[in-house]
Amino acid sequence: MEQPARPGRTRRGAPAGRTLVAMSCPPPFFERMFTMHTVLAPASALDAAIHTIATVVADLGHGNFLLDLHGGTLTCKRAASCLLHPDTGDKVLVSGPSRQQSYLIAVLERDSARTARVGVDGAMTIGYGGALQVLSDDAIRLESASLSLASGQLDIRADSAVVVAQELSYHGRQWQGALGVLRHTGQALEMLLDKVRQVARVCYRQVEQTDHLRAGQLDYQARDYVRLHGDHVMVTSDKLLKMDSKQIHLG
Repeated sequence: MEQPARPGRTRRGAPAGRTLVAMSCPPPFFERMFTMHTVLAPASALDAAIHTIATVVADLGHGNFLLDLHGGTLTCKRAASCLLHPDTGDKVLVSGPSRQQSYLIAVLERDSARTARVGVDGAMTIGYGGALQVLSDDAIRLESASLSLASGQLDIRADSAVVVAQELSYHGRQWQGALGVLRHTGQALEMLLDKVRQVARVCYRQVEQTDHLRAGQLDYQARDYVRLHGDHVMVTSDKLLKMDSKQIHLG
């Protein structure tokens, strides 16, 4: 078999005046594909889209979480639509166009003994055009630094209600209440009113020590009788003392 001639040399047995030039052949197709796959494998894995299940390892703060992804680790941000705050050990769904642009989009599984927390980073407003109803079989608790309720009409119904406050203020045009029994217990009662009107079928007042009354004019009227009694009774007048009756008994 004839050997290929080197470039620029004339092969033995070749016709005179003709020079054969040897050219290197390209590598086989499968070798080129293997070389290309070996070089591009790490970059393609990082740039590939991701949609898989992972486990939360730690909360890094500012919406970032460290995840356990099939034995490896991945750091990603929580999606704005994921309202349930992820916790350590939760099974979550991770999705994105690449690992560098992946997001934690949902919490799939959590221990039922843990308390779930719904919220977002920053302020949040819940709004809807229709009615909004919050139901619970156990208890509902609202806790914040400040709580404000604004409504055209407020209706509160309860079998038992307790209000505990260091200072309680009410400002309104009218206060109206219908109660079976009203009891006040305290150290002092101060009322500053322009007018006081009380209507009762029976009224009892008991003062242990001193009862003072100061009035510009004092008018007492009874349909039946009036009785004043004491160890010492004094009736004095600066100008006029008048007693008028059909009968007057003294002594």
